[in-house]
Amino acid sequence: MGGRHPGRALVEADRIAPAEVRVRPSARTVIAEVARGGPAPAGAAHLATVIGLIR
Repeated sequence: MGGRHPGRALVEADRIAPAEVRVRPSARTVIAEVARGGPAPAGAAHLATVIGLIR
């Protein structure tokens, strides 16, 4: 990822292939960990909320 925050990479992946990011259990796990693990980019927190992983 070259120093990028994982949350930004997830948001970018969601723009490219939303079904892959939103449905795959492994992707959902990573999104939840990023969103709950501390300061996450707003896009990652929004993505976690949209797919129902956090409120």
